[in-house]
Amino acid sequence: MPRFSIVVPVYKVPAYLGECLDSVLGQDFGDFEVIGVDDCSPDVCGEILDQYAANDARVRAVHLPENVGLGNARNAGLAHAGGDYILFLDSDDVLLPGSLSAMAERLDAADSPDILVYDYARSYWDGRLVRNSLARHLHEDGPASFSLADRPELLNLLQVAWNKAYRREFVEAAGLLFPAGYYEDAPWTYCAMAAAESLAVLDRVCVHYRQRREGGNILSTVSRKHFDAFDQYDRVFAYLDSRPELDRWRGPLFRKMIDHYLTILERPGRLPEEAKAEFFHRAAHDYRRRIPAGFERPAGRDGYKFAMLERDAYALMTGSATAVRTRQVVKTKARQAVKGSKKRAMGLFYRSQQHTDLDENLALFSAYWSRSVSCNPAAIDAELARRAPHIRRVWAVRPDLMDSVPRGVRAVPLGSRDFWTVAARAKYLVNNVNFSDRLVKRPGQIHLQTHHGTPLKKMGLDQREYPISTSMNFDDLLRRCDRWDYSLSSNAHSTRVWERVYPSRYETLETGYPRNDALVNASAADVLAARVELGLSEDTTALLYMPTHRDYEKSFRPRLDLARIASELGPDTVLLVRGHYFYKPSPQVEELRATGRIIDVSAHPRVESLYLAADALVTDYSSAMFDYALLDRPIVVFADDWEIYSTVRGVYFDLLSEAPGAVARSQDELLDVLAGGAWRGAEADRRRAAFRRRFCDFDDGRAAERVVRKVFLGDDREIPVTPLADRPHVPSPAELAGTVRVPSRTENRVPVYVPEGERADEPAYVPERLVTAEAGYAAEPDPVAETAYAPEHELTAEPALAEDPAYAPEPELVAETAYAEEPELAAESWFAPEPAFTAEPLPAPEPVPAAEFAYAELREEERAEEEPDEGPDDEPDARDAHIDADAEESAPEISVPAWARAEPFAPSAPLDADSFFGPPPTRAPQERAVAAPVSEALAAYSELFPQSGHGMSIPRQPVSADRAGHDVAEDRADDRPAARGLPLPRLSGADEPVTAPEPPSAETA
Repeated sequence: MPRFSIVVPVYKVPAYLGECLDSVLGQDFGDFEVIGVDDCSPDVCGEILDQYAANDARVRAVHLPENVGLGNARNAGLAHAGGDYILFLDSDDVLLPGSLSAMAERLDAADSPDILVYDYARSYWDGRLVRNSLARHLHEDGPASFSLADRPELLNLLQVAWNKAYRREFVEAAGLLFPAGYYEDAPWTYCAMAAAESLAVLDRVCVHYRQRREGGNILSTVSRKHFDAFDQYDRVFAYLDSRPELDRWRGPLFRKMIDHYLTILERPGRLPEEAKAEFFHRAAHDYRRRIPAGFERPAGRDGYKFAMLERDAYALMTGSATAVRTRQVVKTKARQAVKGSKKRAMGLFYRSQQHTDLDENLALFSAYWSRSVSCNPAAIDAELARRAPHIRRVWAVRPDLMDSVPRGVRAVPLGSRDFWTVAARAKYLVNNVNFSDRLVKRPGQIHLQTHHGTPLKKMGLDQREYPISTSMNFDDLLRRCDRWDYSLSSNAHSTRVWERVYPSRYETLETGYPRNDALVNASAADVLAARVELGLSEDTTALLYMPTHRDYEKSFRPRLDLARIASELGPDTVLLVRGHYFYKPSPQVEELRATGRIIDVSAHPRVESLYLAADALVTDYSSAMFDYALLDRPIVVFADDWEIYSTVRGVYFDLLSEAPGAVARSQDELLDVLAGGAWRGAEADRRRAAFRRRFCDFDDGRAAERVVRKVFLGDDREIPVTPLADRPHVPSPAELAGTVRVPSRTENRVPVYVPEGERADEPAYVPERLVTAEAGYAAEPDPVAETAYAPEHELTAEPALAEDPAYAPEPELVAETAYAEEPELAAESWFAPEPAFTAEPLPAPEPVPAAEFAYAELREEERAEEEPDEGPDDEPDARDAHIDADAEESAPEISVPAWARAEPFAPSAPLDADSFFGPPPTRAPQERAVAAPVSEALAAYSELFPQSGHGMSIPRQPVSADRAGHDVAEDRADDRPAARGLPLPRLSGADEPVTAPEPPSAETA
């Protein structure tokens, strides 16, 4: 008897059937049988089945004399199944490699449960992969086997037959069969889940659920056949009636039934318009006759919908929806008109500033799409303050993040008049990604592209060979590259890649990365301070876990069982877990942090402090490994999905054979590496040494000095790079403690972690909630809406992804390009952290009037429209905002905890009253006359759209009386502020005046 019987119903899928069968027959676990059921398909599907059956004894072809539909075709396969467990696989889907092995292993661990639930990802025709949005319910924490009562949230998963393995004896004892109809999965899955005495989950994507461009799902057709849902739920409740012991599930299944009815009613493309009222009344009838005792309606707008059904108030429901739609259309058009006028006025203003003189002593900085003051630009800023204090430095920061700018930093809100003024007048433009396409580089401006990482995965033009990984416009990319004057490189590998994938006339500066100076120049005191900050004791082994982003995962879900690793490595080991910033905060990580098993450092503002504090780095494909290698400490690569990752994105070298240390392909291997000492053994040291020779070429601690001398001071004298062997050694925590610590593998032990508030002798690391833009992955359809599937899959409309699969476009801020993936270096050690972030209490949700409960999702669109503007003219291209966005390995965090205290950011100089941009430009009379219409437009703009400002005022251009429309005296009075020059922007976080440092010496200047 085989371990698995895999039933594959087949109907009109000749283009996909071969791929489906190959995905099963190619599994590394061979104890299975495939039962292909030809549902009288009118094409060559039957012949394909026969051919596979002739070539492989594990395949059995069953031909039905007439078409009976998906449910009965599955029943025909069930009749021939002889395996311990039964799986259903639709004939256009695929089973991922290693899935059957993982299932068999999990079933053994769970002691043969009745049902094993595993995960899936939607596979789109354009190559996108979108993992199940409710995959968090499949976490493997806790007992391997449990009842549905222990984890009732599993009912919220997509209720289909093909994401589960069913014990055959349980199926027979429960009397489970598929009914005919559109929604045959509803009675099968709900009845099976309710009747099962034991369940298990497998937190792994095992099936790629194909989403065809042409559709292919009868559920997406407009038809009265959707009334079949009423018959299917009659079967569900009849099953409950026949089994009194299942009465406890009446309430949850009633809720699922009503949710499903409302989805059919509201989703476009299901019911004919003339049938909607009838469907509503039948749903209301089912509501009243099946509502269980003590049932409480859900809160919010869903509760109002339930109330309308209970009252059978169809007219009220449709009328309120129409009213809400009409109001939203009017408000949206009005808002768009205002925004359009504002953008046009801002465009006129920006163009007017482009006719002023460049300020030779002004530099504009930005990092990570203006999210923070960090990374290479921040390191250059700090060095510039030391070596060229006469150059004033201004940072572009998103308007919603202005309050979190570090103390001592001059910042202008991205997209404001202040921003466009600085962008037009600054001599120097510095960024680690690209500025907006609307920023026009003027003759004489110098653009410094610092990048923010060493490329492992394919970048720039090389991504043309991997269309799944990007949707960028390569012509736009090259136009952005043409603005660069200098491109920084940290090693010869990066130089070769950047010059090939970003071809333009810029000059490559092989200086090293300025932000890495903090690592190379760190002292023993810096290492000890970093550990004290995190509350790490001397005898604690700290492992920094930094996984990279996966395109198919919507939120940060550790690929490791962190609780198990922490327990088995013993109480002397602490896991520092840092998720990619594109991810939302992980509920799993938060739960484990609360138990003291790990420290969640995802919100820590300075990744270099984490590097210094950690004894070793555990990562997968994150470019953090290139930076951490500078410390010459152990690195462990956990590459459980290398084949998939390297195939989808493309890579520049084989990480498995050229890793910077030990490599683990599974969690068990990782535990063996960490507990057995291989992470710091001779072979790991040899690999790391080779890796350092290849990728630590130029980072010798003087990168920022080289950049400032070359770009800002015009000093072409070469500063030789210190050879790797001659660079100072940064002591590891173990060396400072005088011992070499190896994690000890123990059984059933939980690491002792003292809560922050209980440490009396050392500052506590208080993790804070992430304050980042949520990763905008293609949304999964509501699982309730898809309670059952018919023979073909439905192509559910999902929002298109920007750039790489899994990123949604940023809200109207800046269209820019990311480059190599890189961990964040937010709030660097050379400037003071931002003021402590205090989370504002969320306002209580406003009650939704009955007239507005329907289509409340339109309000979300309204809020999105209210995001701050950025561009002076046009709407940003969504693709521009996220070109290669997943390249950021750990983008800068926005909030800085109160415990992060350092010296203020070095102030710019001089700070005299009249010289933020230098003296007002002098123009010949004819030039002033040309600028007059722009001045009038700006005046009109200021009257229409007054701004509170952020410590800067923008002077109007002087205009002549004959052009401005009023007398000369009035004109001079209006322009009096311009004669005084622009006041300096307020220093964020510091109310006290800042005194100017002494003028630079002649040698320094």
